[in-house]
Amino acid sequence: MPPSPRPHWPSVSVCSEPARAGVPLLASVGCGAREGMSSKKVAGVVVLVAAVLACAVSLTKRGRGSGDERRASRAAQARRAPVLFFTDITSGPSRGGRDDLGAFVSIYGDGFGERRGRSTVTIGGTRVARYVVWGEDNAVARGQDLIVIQPGPRAVSGEIVVTVDGRASNPLPFTIRSGRIHFVAPDAPNARDSNPGTWELPARTLHGRSRDLQPGDIVYVKGGRFEEADPRCPGWDAVLCIFPEDHPSGTPGAPVAYVGYPGDPPVLGGPGPMRRAIILGDTMAHYVIAGMEFTHRGGLLEVHGEGHRIVGNYFHDGIHSNGGVIGVGGDTAHHALFGNHLRDNGEAGDKMNGSGLYVQGFGVNLDIDFGWNQIEDQRGARAIQAYGHRDGDRIEDLRIHDNLISGSELNNIVLGGSDGATPVLGTVHVFNNVIVGSGDSGLRINDPEGAVIVENNVLYDNGSPGLSGARAQLHVERAGTGRVTLRNNILYAGSDQSYFLIGTEAGPSAISASHDLVFGAGGCPEWDVACVNADPLFADADALDFRLRAGSPAIDAGVATEIHHDYVGNARPRGAAYDIGAIER
Repeated sequence: MPPSPRPHWPSVSVCSEPARAGVPLLASVGCGAREGMSSKKVAGVVVLVAAVLACAVSLTKRGRGSGDERRASRAAQARRAPVLFFTDITSGPSRGGRDDLGAFVSIYGDGFGERRGRSTVTIGGTRVARYVVWGEDNAVARGQDLIVIQPGPRAVSGEIVVTVDGRASNPLPFTIRSGRIHFVAPDAPNARDSNPGTWELPARTLHGRSRDLQPGDIVYVKGGRFEEADPRCPGWDAVLCIFPEDHPSGTPGAPVAYVGYPGDPPVLGGPGPMRRAIILGDTMAHYVIAGMEFTHRGGLLEVHGEGHRIVGNYFHDGIHSNGGVIGVGGDTAHHALFGNHLRDNGEAGDKMNGSGLYVQGFGVNLDIDFGWNQIEDQRGARAIQAYGHRDGDRIEDLRIHDNLISGSELNNIVLGGSDGATPVLGTVHVFNNVIVGSGDSGLRINDPEGAVIVENNVLYDNGSPGLSGARAQLHVERAGTGRVTLRNNILYAGSDQSYFLIGTEAGPSAISASHDLVFGAGGCPEWDVACVNADPLFADADALDFRLRAGSPAIDAGVATEIHHDYVGNARPRGAAYDIGAIER
């Protein structure tokens, strides 16, 4: 079957509000396409659930079905306010950059609508100066909606709010601060690394501005393909090395950012394989890597250090790597990885070299937040793996949530295991995920001491053909007594699959389970309290639409938890009680 098509980057249209005091009237008033870019929109993404399943499924926004279901979805969306998930940067200047209107801020969420019309974005109660991108289903992952704005000189620190048809979104914080804006544009005829890095006189290479960077600076990289190794770090075989010899660290309030230019991102990679695309060194702190395309490398992004934010990137067709597509390792902490799309990476049959997100020990990995991402068709191994390599390695406070994970050759998620002699897992929380179509068990837990909390997920059709003999939706291989908590999950098994596989080093005493729904492989296990055994009545599972139809036995059948939103941003609960599954009815 053919692979999924490349996600379309949003087209860039430059729009402004009418002139106000302190805001220039722009020559490009309106929403016209600029610089010859064609209009692009993610109307749908085709997902190859797994080569071993011998079928492909269509993925549209939130896996919507067609006909009445799609119309019902749109009607429901029209009745609710837009929802904001995250932004690429959480602070930035309101001056400088293109037309002196400040940083580009990318806002990800749902319910924005295909066209802006009279919808608005405010920061601190003040309307932004320019709308650069406004769209529906136009982000690179999960069919999320994306807006890109520039705040302008009137902006003040406060909350970002999107208002559509008079309905205001939830707020996200944003701080207006000082900082310089740099531009890299390798295809510009006047691009030189000796240039000052302005819009009019851009730099040519990724490392061209590095020695001039300061905390709070943002580098926008417009177009181009970067294939050659960074000459400042021979032996590392990477396109960009962010090391202390050439880069400053950012601070929590003033990170350093490398961001793809809206609608025209750079491509890091080419036909000649190298080991890495970007590596963030062990001592680096508070960097943003956002809106870029990574391909044809081994470890496409290596994340070490503290406080990094990895947002809205597209990683595809990477060669096999023992470091993972995104590798997080060393004594590292406080990372947010949001809205990225990983597709067709790794090498078929090579289970040692092929993880998507690889949280890999080599120290203490603390506070890793992996949310709203999409990983599909990970070849060779697993979409997500948390694993240790040395005695004393520890993975603590790992949160995996609101992701669409499908079609891994082995497991979609593996938690635990180590080459060292000590257990690796601390607390891991897995919630609001759609976990579909892996070749082995969908979620595997392998740690005698880790506290693993699994809530409000959909695990569907995992475990065929069972390449390692695990045909289950959830495989608890090793776990201590009461260390695995299961609540409000839907486990839907195919004809040759099971709901649970429990190893001899675990047993039912390892699991505290309640209010799960199982279907397709017999009745409920006796140790799952208030378990429901019935068809959940998904809207259209073949199209990965796991919303619940009217009359679903999962509606209001869950137990209250600390999860206050669902996979698409709905508040929990919406009815009398929590629903079971990833999406509230």
